[in-house]
Amino acid sequence: MHLLMILMALAIALGLRQGNLNGQSPTPLTPSSLDQRWRHGIIALVAPVLLLLTTAIAVLCMGAQGQMVWQGTGLASYLLSWLFLIASLTCLTRQTLQLRRTVSQLRRYPQTNILGYSCRILDDTALFSAQVGGWNPELTITQGLLDHLDGDRLAAVLAHEQGHRVYRDTFWFFWLGLCYRLTPWLPNSNHLWQDLLLLREIRADAWAAQQVDELVLAESLLDVVRAPLRSTTPFEAAFSCTAPPSRLEQRIDALLCGTRPGLTFGWQGLVQLVWVFLPLATIPFHH
Repeated sequence: MHLLMILMALAIALGLRQGNLNGQSPTPLTPSSLDQRWRHGIIALVAPVLLLLTTAIAVLCMGAQGQMVWQGTGLASYLLSWLFLIASLTCLTRQTLQLRRTVSQLRRYPQTNILGYSCRILDDTALFSAQVGGWNPELTITQGLLDHLDGDRLAAVLAHEQGHRVYRDTFWFFWLGLCYRLTPWLPNSNHLWQDLLLLREIRADAWAAQQVDELVLAESLLDVVRAPLRSTTPFEAAFSCTAPPSRLEQRIDALLCGTRPGLTFGWQGLVQLVWVFLPLATIPFHH
């Protein structure tokens, strides 16, 4: 019976990822359509992981001995549950240690105030800026970016990075990135992750557009992405990251159209995730 629970959880996880294709074809850049993409993307990325975790926890709580309803339990499902939980803890530990190591290295660089923003300056010629950390990330920029951008365009980039801090993107994407890394074997995992990264940048662009001119922000984006790009880690929210040209076009279109998406998960999203805890309700039926 426990093995059947695991197989059902896997089937549901596969169905969720296979059935969620939001963003693969262009959708209107309206606040409502982007909000829907955001919520559906998070649910499709997170729900399979939570379902597999709660199923594994339920199996471990019930143990390898005894019966569940009318069928016996086996050792195979018990071992599979342990393996998945150990893999999850290992991934979490590795990501946490990487975050601590990155933040520790970052704090070796001088901190200064640029246009009213406290930031760390890296002695690097690359054009790069990012919020790095967890709940309270630190703004990091390179000397190359300072040398390349004038006052208005630099202010636009820094405003974008402040948007990431306002929305605590580094904290939330640390956990979303963990879900992504735990289930790369499920269909559309990379697509969902990349689409959420795109929507995160659109939201930060929209926040910055309330502080600076949209055209200046768009010009800054086009200017910065011409330089060699760096891929971002889950605890790093950068102004530019590796992405196909179509994603850059969507960001520019959203800016020029004045799109202001809310992109909040809200209680509605939480309600839609309640069902993933149903495996825990099976524990009383084991004896």
